Amino acid sequence: MGEGLLIDTDILIDYVKGRQELPDIRILISEVTLYEFIRGTKDIPEAKKLIEEGFIILYHDNQIIRKASEIWVSMKKTGEMIDDRDILIAAAAISKQIPLFTRNVKHYERLNKFGLNLKNDFSV
Repeated sequence: MGEGLLIDTDILIDYVKGRQELPDIRILISEVTLYEFIRGTKDIPEAKKLIEEGFIILYHDNQIIRKASEIWVSMKKTGEMIDDRDILIAAAAISKQIPLFTRNVKHYERLNKFGLNLKNDFSV
């Protein structure tokens, strides 16, 4: 894969609320981001439809699950755990070689050693 930009849930929420513009490139979201977004809305069917029509959803395949599991085991050994949802989002970006656009850089930067390419601006 390797082309485009995976956006984190914080960026998606700001985009939907009109507080964030997105670059004119291929934009993807993880199925975890889809879940996080629709669970926080009142009209779940409408929100799900809006997101599925507007973005490419990256569903977790075996490659992503294996990478997430490797990350989890490594982080557990060193005592630097983060939320499973964030590990899955990062594993999707790493596995598919797509930069992750987030404002939560401080949180995700612990995953750089696993190959995560973090962005907090549009330079892809």
